Amino acid sequence: MESLSFDNFISLILVFVSWLLIAFLLTAKTKNKTSNIILSLFLLVNAQDSSGLFASYFVYPHHPGWGMMINSTVDFKMPLLFLYIQSVVYSDFKFKKIHLFHLTAWILNTIVLFPRFYAVDFDEKWAFLSAIDFRETIEIRLSYIIVHIQILVYFVMSFMLIKKYKTLLLENYSNASLFNYKWLFQLVFLFAFIALVATIKNMFLFLHLEAFLHFTQLTVSLIALGFMCWFVLKAMHSPEIFRGINTNLQLVKELITKDKSSETSTYATNENDIEEIVELKKHMLKEEPYLDASLTIDDLSKQMDIPTKDLSILINHNLNQHFFDFVNGYRIRKAMEILQNPEKSDLTILEILYEVGFNSKSSFNTAFKKHTKLTPTQYRESVSNRIAS
Repeated sequence: MESLSFDNFISLILVFVSWLLIAFLLTAKTKNKTSNIILSLFLLVNAQDSSGLFASYFVYPHHPGWGMMINSTVDFKMPLLFLYIQSVVYSDFKFKKIHLFHLTAWILNTIVLFPRFYAVDFDEKWAFLSAIDFRETIEIRLSYIIVHIQILVYFVMSFMLIKKYKTLLLENYSNASLFNYKWLFQLVFLFAFIALVATIKNMFLFLHLEAFLHFTQLTVSLIALGFMCWFVLKAMHSPEIFRGINTNLQLVKELITKDKSSETSTYATNENDIEEIVELKKHMLKEEPYLDASLTIDDLSKQMDIPTKDLSILINHNLNQHFFDFVNGYRIRKAMEILQNPEKSDLTILEILYEVGFNSKSSFNTAFKKHTKLTPTQYRESVSNRIAS
C-alpha cells in the first residue's frame, strides 16, 4: 500500500473540514434551508475538486466512466457558488427552469468527451486515460478551456450581483450594517484568489513545469484548507450571516429607465417633485422617523402616503443621495444636538447612537466622521472647549 503523501494528507484534512461544515449547515436551524443546501453541494463539489482521492483510488480503477463523471462535477462549482449568492441576497429565491442554463459547461464537456471516452468500452477508456501524455489530448485541453472561461464569466456575474446588492441596500434601507454584504464580498474575493492560483497551477501543468506544478498544487491545497477553516469559524460564529432582500426591489436607474423609456433618458426634477421634497424634509424634522433603526424606504413611503417607487426616485435620484445617507444625515444632526446639549453630557456615545437610530458603534463613528470630519468624542470635546473658552 502506498504511503500517504503530505499533499494527500492536506487533502484529507480539507475533505474532513468540508464535511464538518456540511454537517453543520444541514443541521443548523434556519429559515433559509435552500441556501444551506446549495452551499453544502458547493462544498461537496469543491472538496472533490481539491482532493480527487475518492475518484482516483476507488472509482477510476473499476469504473473509469463514473470516475470521469465525478471529476466533471467541477463544472457545477461556479454555478453553485453563484446560486448560493443569489439565494442569500434574495430572501424569496426559488429554483426556476432558467437555472438549467447553469448546466451549460457540464453539457459541453460531456459532449467533448463522449466520442472517445464515454461512448467506448472499458479497455478503450483506459487506453484514453493511459495515453503517453494525458494532457496532450484535444478533449482534455478543450475541457480545461471551457472550465476556465466558465470561472471568469461566473466571477464577473458574482461581483456584479454583489455590487447591485449593496446599491439596493443603500437605496432602500437606513441601516445597511444589518446586511453583511462585506462578508459576501470577502467570500467571493477569497475564492477568486484560490481560483487564480489554481489557474496558474494548470498553466504549469500544460507547460510541463513539474517542479512549479507540485509547488502550486501544494499552495492551492494549503490556501483552500485555510479558506475552509475560516469559513467554518465564520459560520459557527455567525450562523445567520445574511438577511436577504426581495427580488422585486429595483435599482433607481432601472426605475427611471422604465418610466422614461418612451421619453428622454434624463429624469428632470419638476415642480411637484420640489413640493414633495419640501414635504419630505418637513416630515423628517417633525416626525423624526429616522429614530427607528430599522426604517426602510417602504416604511417611509407608507408614512407619507407616497408610492415607494416615487419616493425612491425622489431621494436616490433627485436629491442625489442614497436613502441610507439621507436618513443618516438626520441621525447625525440629531446626535450633534445631543452632544452640544450640556444637560445631556452624562450620556455615553453608545447611548446616543442608539437614541438617534444607529445600531452599531462602528457605523455611527463612520457616518459621524463622514459628516463632521471628527469622531463623536472629538466633536464633544471641541464643543466643551468652545463653551469653556
